[in-house]
Amino acid sequence: MRGALYPDDHAFAEGLVYPRVASLSEAAGQIPGNEADAQRLLDVWNRFSKGAVVDDNVKLGIKARLINGGAPENVRIHGPTAIRGILKAEGDATIQIGKYTYVGDDTILSASQSITIGQATLLAHGVQLFDNDSHPTHADQREIQFRRMLGDKRIAIPLEIRSKPIVIGSRCWIGLGSAVMKGVTIGDDTVVAAQSVVTSDLPAGVVAAGNPAKVVRELRPEERRPTPNPPGG
Repeated sequence: MRGALYPDDHAFAEGLVYPRVASLSEAAGQIPGNEADAQRLLDVWNRFSKGAVVDDNVKLGIKARLINGGAPENVRIHGPTAIRGILKAEGDATIQIGKYTYVGDDTILSASQSITIGQATLLAHGVQLFDNDSHPTHADQREIQFRRMLGDKRIAIPLEIRSKPIVIGSRCWIGLGSAVMKGVTIGDDTVVAAQSVVTSDLPAGVVAAGNPAKVVRELRPEERRPTPNPPGG
């Protein structure tokens, strides 16, 4: 049995993840023979390096994106970690990601208050974490919001968009295409099945599935064994 990820493993089907680069020549060394992708990698790393606090052993995919409306320290990524998705922090919102965490392709973390992810948690492809409703529930405000997006700034009224922090524990697995909504806390080791919608808290050590997600079973003791520490780990 293989003991490590290989380039053809499904999680890396759309390309690998790459260590920090600070120049086009460094990026080209990571992606030889593809100047366009090397430039994309440099652009991605420039944005993360300037807009967040990122440990040196974090790796990024060329589809990773960062939108941070606040100070760089509002987005903190501990390593080693692999980020392939989109991180968005509005205003003074915070995003905290623990080490050994994986953020898959097309996954979105959208924070208007805070999103906190523990250690060794897997966010599969297409997962969406929104600590906010994204849009007002009032129809007239939704129209105004979209008109502003299109450039119409004439109506300057505050929009009521509800939000509440999200906390996901350590060693969790949030399955393909799942959504975790505002105000949710998920305990350590919990598994959320693919295509689930989590609207309320889940305890530690369970498997949950459905819309809305409900506990299906508790994890067996052997499924929650402590992770052995490798030499020097």
